[in-house]
Amino acid sequence: MSTEGAGYETFTLVWEGLTIEIRHQANWLDTGHWHIDLRCDDPLPVTQTGYRSYFVPSPAVSVQADITACVIGWLDAAAQTPAWRKHLTEAAQLKLF
Repeated sequence: MSTEGAGYETFTLVWEGLTIEIRHQANWLDTGHWHIDLRCDDPLPVTQTGYRSYFVPSPAVSVQADITACVIGWLDAAAQTPAWRKHLTEAAQLKLF
């Protein structure tokens, strides 16, 4: 895990073969919430662009392991949607146009 400016810490997670950079900051702007953002070169079940900003109440997470579990649970749940399954099917197909 590395530490970045503005109180953010960064680590990498590999989920379903996708490498995701996770940045997080505890008690974002003294709101009592964690700010978590995800960055990936590919679409994710929670974002078509590969970027997503997410706010979580502080009691829900307290350490990197909690953040990892939270993000994995979020991705796993979103991966069950018809839209994500359609994306996976289309990504597996070759397109001529």
